[in-house]
Amino acid sequence: MENTIGDLCRKMEEDDINGVTTISKYVTHNQRECLEKIDAYINSQHISGEIDYLGREKPFFNVVIAARNIAYRATDIDRKNIRIVPTKSADEITSFLATIHLQEWMRRNAFGQFLNEWGLSLSTYGSTILKFVEQGKELHSEVMPWNRMIVDAVDFDANPKIEKLWLTPSQLLDRKNYDKDLVMKLIDAQEARETTDGQEVDTKDGFIPIYEVHGKLPLSYSTGNPDDDNTYEQWMYVLSFVESNDKKDEYEDYVLYSGREAKDPYMITHLIKTAGRTLSIGSVENLFQTQWMQNHSAKVIKDNLDIASKIIFQTADKTFIGQ
Repeated sequence: MENTIGDLCRKMEEDDINGVTTISKYVTHNQRECLEKIDAYINSQHISGEIDYLGREKPFFNVVIAARNIAYRATDIDRKNIRIVPTKSADEITSFLATIHLQEWMRRNAFGQFLNEWGLSLSTYGSTILKFVEQGKELHSEVMPWNRMIVDAVDFDANPKIEKLWLTPSQLLDRKNYDKDLVMKLIDAQEARETTDGQEVDTKDGFIPIYEVHGKLPLSYSTGNPDDDNTYEQWMYVLSFVESNDKKDEYEDYVLYSGREAKDPYMITHLIKTAGRTLSIGSVENLFQTQWMQNHSAKVIKDNLDIASKIIFQTADKTFIGQ
């Protein structure tokens, strides 16, 4: 078992990037690679580069967007479709009034926008992570981008969930629940990790990586007592870490916030659940091979047109090929 919450974060992030799941004898699955490929295809980007080995531009004839949009329209849910239905006739008035209050709550909290984002994400990826947080008397709902989440690739509930954020020093200082002294030490440590010409080593454009961890975790992460290794409770940690300048693979952890939770704020939803995988097969992944073949055919046509458009003429001793 990992000794600290920082060790757990680093292990899960490494597994997320490089881990491959064996589903059956002939089927393996890399969840992060699949997500990156989906993102590339919906943005009409080749995963092998935009230029071929001869320096020629490769066309991208997108077929996944239309399929994604059709799936989105076919599964779209509007606020008006959500209502409370009575189980017996005596409750009809009560359910009618409850539906009015529900519609008012959804309007006040922009729940229609949440439903639109949820439906688009589901039709794109096949599975979507949702986050629900109670603050005071308000319930805040959010559709989580897959590029911010680190989760188990086989069983969503088997391991903790990690949300990776990128925050500026000013944003960190504005977080009221974070340990201010540790925030300042983290900022100082990040600023110290610069190259000789002043470029930052760990961050991008002044942003600091922050890991928000939720799950049933060993109590020893909080108490530091090895006797608590087998006692699991629902906890939330917010932390970052900086690699040592002197020793590779050694890190200084900064736990900016920690505390018990009543329940896990994340849940996963699927259009059609796929056995053996957290990420289901969605409309875009279903067309991976189709998109590849469409691009291949378009590339062959383009290359033939390029060759046919060249002007060929011959002198007494040489043949010239030009545009």
